Amino acid sequence: MIGLMFLAGIAVWIAIANLLSKRVPDWLGMDRFQKSARYVSFIILLLLPISDELIGRWQFHRLCEREAVVWLSPDWEKVKRAKTSDTTFTNPKGYLIRIQEQSIVYIDADTGKPFLKSKMFHTSGGILFDRLGLGLGTSTSCRPPDRSQIYMQVNIDQLVEKGKQGAPK
Repeated sequence: MIGLMFLAGIAVWIAIANLLSKRVPDWLGMDRFQKSARYVSFIILLLLPISDELIGRWQFHRLCEREAVVWLSPDWEKVKRAKTSDTTFTNPKGYLIRIQEQSIVYIDADTGKPFLKSKMFHTSGGILFDRLGLGLGTSTSCRPPDRSQIYMQVNIDQLVEKGKQGAPK
C-alpha cells in the first residue's frame, strides 16, 4: 500500500512539473528558446523535491571524510586506567539536511586529561525522507574507518574496566 501511494505521489509530481514547465517560458517572457526552457525547467522541477537530499548527502559524505576521525594523544601509552566522559550529541549548522554529531571522549582516570576522542555522524535525510517519513525511520551513519583498530591497539575496554575498579592500592 505504501508503495502504491509513493508511485501515485511520483505520478502527481511529474504531472505538476510538466504543467508548470510548459508555463515557465511564458512567465519569463521568453520568445526564443521556449522548447529548451521547457525541458530545463521540467528537469529542475522534477528534481526539486529531492534536491535537498542529493546536496545534503553530498555534504554529509564530505563531512564524514573530513571530520569522522579518532584523535589519540601522543602519550596514550602512559594511561593505566580510563573513564568515559558523557557522549555528546550536537547538530552542526550550515548543512542542507539535519546532521547529528556524536563525540565520545575517553579520559585518563589518574590525570583527568582526555587521551582519546572519536567523532561519528548520523542523518536521516532531507525533507522527504526525514521530516515527511518516506525514509521509514532509517538513518545513515559514518564513523572513523580506523576506529576499531585504534580501540584494539589502545585496549580501551580493559582500560575502562580498570577505571571502574578504582585506583590501584
